[in-house]
Amino acid sequence: MWVKFLSIAVILSLTSCYSQSPKQVVIVIEKSSHLENINHQRLNNKSTITHKSRRVTNSTIAKTSQTFKKSNDKNQKKSSNWHIPVNAKVSRTYSKKHSGLVFNTHNGQEIRTIRDGKIIYIGDKMKSYGQMIIVRHPLGFSSTYTQTQALRVSLGDQIKKGEVVASTTSQPFYFEMKKFDQAINPLKYLK
Repeated sequence: MWVKFLSIAVILSLTSCYSQSPKQVVIVIEKSSHLENINHQRLNNKSTITHKSRRVTNSTIAKTSQTFKKSNDKNQKKSSNWHIPVNAKVSRTYSKKHSGLVFNTHNGQEIRTIRDGKIIYIGDKMKSYGQMIIVRHPLGFSSTYTQTQALRVSLGDQIKKGEVVASTTSQPFYFEMKKFDQAINPLKYLK
């Protein structure tokens, strides 16, 4: 009984797919340039489009795509910039044996965050690093700021790119970046 009912329902639903009723014409209006995407049936029925209007449409499309590309490039450049943590020369770079950067700093220089993020650690458990701050950033990135003093943030604070979080000590400032807990070369991002 159920099999017959189910087979009838399937047959009825499939017959509606192959009906001979005329299809509804769909016109899509692209709002950024006020262009119409014309259905092929409608185009065949009406041959009133001139070559001039096609050229205008194509040039409008080209101008719109160029404008979008330029604005998108600007947004990518703005969003891809990373802030340098301190204004000092790098005295030791990243290598397989050295997973961060050492900056040649003097006492009291401002330390700024490289990106927006959240403070996930403040402490001095590793004595050789002094007071340390770790910030978690979007997309799996984290940054570590060591040899800090005069903290201006607390654990759990949300911070913005370029915000001052602390100042340097008399020891050289050490900075490290990770992506998903894997050390990465900060110079690839901080250029």
